[in-house]
Amino acid sequence: MSNDHVPDFTAAGFGEAGALDTQAEVTRFGAQADLGGVQALALSVCVGASYNPQTQQVCFNIPVYGNFCVKLPISIPVGGSVKVCAKTCGSFIPTGLKATIYVNGNPVKTIVLFGFC
Repeated sequence: MSNDHVPDFTAAGFGEAGALDTQAEVTRFGAQADLGGVQALALSVCVGASYNPQTQQVCFNIPVYGNFCVKLPISIPVGGSVKVCAKTCGSFIPTGLKATIYVNGNPVKTIVLFGFC
């Protein structure tokens, strides 16, 4: 497993290898795409997350892959901004899903949600 963080795509964009390179591709494969019958899907995404201070868990939903909750090693201050950026590992057929949790724009935890990366 690689310890490298998943990039914050909201700041870095989607220009890295394996990600969509042009706005036309984003539009063509965006939210309006019909994914019925799809057996493999490469994905790079950033999503909002919610934080429960009692359990120190961040919960989020990765499109297509579902809901996840991850316990953080630190507490998040009230009013802190939380987001999760994730990407599939492997080529056309994903071998796993890796995510980095960002608090106020800083990476605090990188985890493989399933499979291997």
